[in-house]
Amino acid sequence: YAFDYEGSKKLVFTLKEPPNSSCLVRNNSIRISTETTARSSNFEVKGYFPDKDCIIVDPSGNIVAQVYKIEDLMESKNLYHIVVKPGIDQAFIGRVI
Repeated sequence: YAFDYEGSKKLVFTLKEPPNSSCLVRNNSIRISTETTARSSNFEVKGYFPDKDCIIVDPSGNIVAQVYKIEDLMESKNLYHIVVKPGIDQAFIGRVI
């Protein structure tokens, strides 16, 4: 939620899991809506985040962010790299991931 100058809450975005599925199942996508009245999603997370292999696409299908696994840096650490396309809100992408 974001707060306006009067202190009231405004929904910033919502995440919607496809019906009858789990976000932890491979090859499912999660839809992100930035408008509460929209019937369709604005962005979509595709891939499998636990493997650090997923992308975020905009409504036109353009990749706006991608998550890569960092290989062999430290076996015991859960490290990954996020590439965000210029002009895209990095804080928004960080919250989605």
